[in-house]
Amino acid sequence: MLKIFNDLKPFFEDSYRRINVREYSRIRKISPPTASTLLKNLENNNLLKKEKERIYIFYFANKDNDIFINLSRIYWKIQLKELTKYLEQKLTNPTIILFGSLSKAEIKENSDIDLAIFTKSEKKLDLKEFENKLKRKIQVFTFKEKENVKNKELLNNILNGFILSGSW
Repeated sequence: MLKIFNDLKPFFEDSYRRINVREYSRIRKISPPTASTLLKNLENNNLLKKEKERIYIFYFANKDNDIFINLSRIYWKIQLKELTKYLEQKLTNPTIILFGSLSKAEIKENSDIDLAIFTKSEKKLDLKEFENKLKRKIQVFTFKEKENVKNKELLNNILNGFILSGSW
């Protein structure tokens, strides 16, 4: 995976997490000086914000930055690649959209994966293997067409989501 994704992975997995240099170095298996340099560079590029608390400096995701949001979406597209392939094989010509917290870069440690699937197929999907691998619950909303989405708020969330496969 690209270096930027590896550097930002802890923040993509939990965008509310505050991480200090020592913890980041342990997570990434790098030296504290290297971790400090990386985190400063990510902050200088506005991908992270920092906050000082007593003698510690904590870094956290800049969820207001469009580049961070887009990188997060790409990260999750890569993470969901096998699941997307499985759905493409099981269903007829699906449009698969990631929406909710993962598409907005508002991920918490226990956030689930919200997928909207538009397809003519009505097959039962077994997603347990993917839930175990991703360590997240997967919530699937299946529709034949977008006109079938009765809840306007849900439709708006789906339309503002990120297309993993297919097209409108």
